[in-house]
Amino acid sequence: MTTILDGAIDLDVGAVERRADAVLAEPLYWFPVRHHSPAVARHLAAALRARRPKLVFIEGPAHASALVPHIVDAKTRPPVAIYCSYRDDDNVLGLAGIASSAPDVPAKFGSWYPLLPYSPEYVAMKVAKEIGAEVVFIDLPPHGQLRPHVADAVAEGEHDGRDTAPSSWEDLAVESAFYKGLAAAAGYRSWAECWDALFEVGGRHATVDEFRRDMAYFCAAVRATTTDRRMQDDGTIVREQHMWRTIQETLAARKRTAADALVVCGGFHLFMARELAPPIALPAGTTYVTVAPYSYFRTSELSGYGAGNRAPKYYELLFEYLAIDAQDAPVRAMIDHTVLVLTRGRRAGEQLSAADAISISQHARMLATLRGRQAPTLDDIRDAILSCCCKGRPDEEGRYLLTAMAEAEIGTAIGRVTPALGRLPLVFDFYRSIDELDLGETMGKSKKTKLSLDLRDVQQERRSVFFHRLAELGNSFATLAPATDSTTMFREQWKVEWAPKVEAQLIEANLYGDTLEAAATAKIDEELAKDEHDAASVCARLLRATSMDLPGLVLRIETTAGQAIDSDTRLVSLASALTSLVVLGRQAARKKIREDVVADLQQRCFARACFAIPEIANVPAEEHEDVITALKTIAEALLGDRDAGFDRDLFVANVRSAYAASTSPYLRGAMCGLLTETRAQPPEMLAAEVVKFAQSRPEVMLTCGEFLDGAIATSRTAIMLGAQALVEALDVLVRAASLESFLTMLPRTRKAFERLHDRSRVAFADRVAELYGLKEGEGDKLAKLDTSASAAMWMARIDARVADVMKEWDF
Repeated sequence: MTTILDGAIDLDVGAVERRADAVLAEPLYWFPVRHHSPAVARHLAAALRARRPKLVFIEGPAHASALVPHIVDAKTRPPVAIYCSYRDDDNVLGLAGIASSAPDVPAKFGSWYPLLPYSPEYVAMKVAKEIGAEVVFIDLPPHGQLRPHVADAVAEGEHDGRDTAPSSWEDLAVESAFYKGLAAAAGYRSWAECWDALFEVGGRHATVDEFRRDMAYFCAAVRATTTDRRMQDDGTIVREQHMWRTIQETLAARKRTAADALVVCGGFHLFMARELAPPIALPAGTTYVTVAPYSYFRTSELSGYGAGNRAPKYYELLFEYLAIDAQDAPVRAMIDHTVLVLTRGRRAGEQLSAADAISISQHARMLATLRGRQAPTLDDIRDAILSCCCKGRPDEEGRYLLTAMAEAEIGTAIGRVTPALGRLPLVFDFYRSIDELDLGETMGKSKKTKLSLDLRDVQQERRSVFFHRLAELGNSFATLAPATDSTTMFREQWKVEWAPKVEAQLIEANLYGDTLEAAATAKIDEELAKDEHDAASVCARLLRATSMDLPGLVLRIETTAGQAIDSDTRLVSLASALTSLVVLGRQAARKKIREDVVADLQQRCFARACFAIPEIANVPAEEHEDVITALKTIAEALLGDRDAGFDRDLFVANVRSAYAASTSPYLRGAMCGLLTETRAQPPEMLAAEVVKFAQSRPEVMLTCGEFLDGAIATSRTAIMLGAQALVEALDVLVRAASLESFLTMLPRTRKAFERLHDRSRVAFADRVAELYGLKEGEGDKLAKLDTSASAAMWMARIDARVADVMKEWDF
């Protein structure tokens, strides 16, 4: 046993070397890889061309081997990804209701295996085609890694089967005692920095054998300091059992010897057990596997992808220069990358120049030398850019520079897949609909199209249904523009843009169904199972289902909506539900929905909302705005839809009840405004309430601004009918208040009047002028402001700025 790394770990170096040497000496040629490593890809390509194996085994999902010809097709351009999906239709894993929204909703799982131009696996496939070798994927399909649900498994911290993403050996490496000790001793700040320094840059490995040997030693040390329990828990052992069995069975079936083959797998897996375990039974269900366009952004760590590529574009540059001159590649990649960062930074407004590029290059080289590296790594380049170009804190003064760095590191590449592959059913249905609806003009590359749809036209309504279904599935192809003055109940404005990610999103949605109609239905069903007692959510989905022309679903939701309304007691939720139902009522005839059913839901929802009003009399301040919006929604439904026959007396009685019980001046003002707006009390009553504040104790008087703010928030029209009385009441209030009290009330009172339309404010100002003796046509009697035009302009600017600031104030 040899102690290394200043006693940080104990490692039998001799045993590690012997284990690695034994694997490297096997007739079966093992090549260790790290996902998306340019250096690995370069050495692997050289090994394949030198050995020319008949079989190339690659760590990829075993049921996807048939896709290899499409991946290496001349018309396929990385980045692309193998996509695998699984739906547990019969709940054989017992995960329905655990990994899905409800016990009657099948659990669904999807996994992506990205392939970049320099991914070792992709390069191996390309070279295999070049030398005439057969490629066989050997990894356990992701649904084979799912574990059946065990009672209390989650509570005990056990894996519950929900994560289907293939685990990376790099996760194990980072957790290993060997890496931790190495990082502490060498000062590596991250796993990526460690990898780049040891293997990616500097050209320390002149030959394939040197690279393969050192990487095997490194991975052997990682494995030696990783526990068997950890490998068992993350699925490594079961995956390796499947890999080894696939290798042996394929060799036997092809009548090949081990010497005829080459294995491309994560370095950690070089040391898998060489013994046949029982075959692993895959769970029954619906599976799909295909190749889809991918992007550098989705591959990057910034998007949450965890397979170890932090800068796809930078490493592409490195890969391209490695093919020209391995020794000089890191420096040439650094120069190109630095220029790209500075170019983007200048576009964002940073003051950067060619001199900065020279400084960065020199600084990065010096940092690399100080850190004992033969060439600058990405970490050295990052540090150099910030040191030379950021004059302050990176997250403040350097935020535009950081954005430019991230954009340059990640890149914008989007892949393409050969048309020869064919399409999944949902993708096929999408393109069929594009043809049937004559939307081919929207399919230009990155072409943005605005479509105005008249829903009274049959073809345009079908387009609307198509777009709504896509939107429900979270697809970015079509986006409904916010309503404007030009949009009505019969018109919609859509922004349509095709991009490669549209197809990737469709592939992911294929788990829900084979057609857009089936997938949208399943998606809403899944959501309903989560929120079946939430009236707002259920009624919103009812409205969406009608827009998507899903009549069967509409019938089911109508029943669910009634149950949700009857069980929901929250005013905000019920008011939102009422809005959806009112809109639905206007569309009922056109959408061939039973109007009597919708009317019944409206009446029940209105009544439940009214009964919920007294409960909000004293809600916390943070809920005030939501509550007032809900109250206004109910009042607007009452006033705006006379044919609905809503019970006005019920609404008024409950608002009066809440008004009497409330201790919040703001809410009391809002309810007083509602009573005025619904003509339940004369406008002069509001003025009478203001006079009461003038006659109250100083501490009560100070809250009059809050009361006015609430009143004007809910009454914009009726309040103008009592404007004269309100102005006179405010005059009484101002005369009764001390200067200190007036100044305290002023901000909230001003905020209240800021809610009014400009014309309404002018009308109030006219009444104030008249109150103080100025009549119409007597403008010449106004006192002249003795100041310069410049000063007057500044006062106007200050007043406007005060108004803007007050909008942001949280009173």
